[in-house]
Amino acid sequence: MRKLAILGLLVLAACNENAGWNPNYVMSSGPYGEYLRARENALTGQGQAPKVIPVQLPAEAPTPDVIAGGQPRAAAAPVQRQVAARNPDLARFAQGERHEPGTAVYPRNAPSAATAERACRSYRDAAAAQAAFLSAGGPIVDAHGMDPDGDGFVCGWDPRPYRQQQG
Repeated sequence: MRKLAILGLLVLAACNENAGWNPNYVMSSGPYGEYLRARENALTGQGQAPKVIPVQLPAEAPTPDVIAGGQPRAAAAPVQRQVAARNPDLARFAQGERHEPGTAVYPRNAPSAATAERACRSYRDAAAAQAAFLSAGGPIVDAHGMDPDGDGFVCGWDPRPYRQQQG
């Protein structure tokens, strides 16, 4: 019985599942395939474990042209977080918050100004940052630590012009 078990194990090993016939486990010639080969060698004691795992998937989804066999289009510029400058949510929020910027209204657990500054750099302007702040839960949640002073206004956004639009 023991010989039969060993024979079965040898037959499975001979199938060489990781040689490319399994479509879920293909070791291509690219960086990810090289990583898979190095990992397999390390797991079987035939080499060092790879230090870096390369990203396999493309950053963009393929276009219909690429799927049909055409050439890929030129890569688009990185997408910035953008919000329409005239945002009714901003006006509604500004008109509901009657305090002046810098007046602490919401309690904070000491988010740092550096964290807020870093978060603000990812938006094209203060209005875009404020709109994203509101859509992520606003001043009650402050999910990204963008409002260290607790006034409900982030990245230098000034609610006063939006209050003047009321009418």
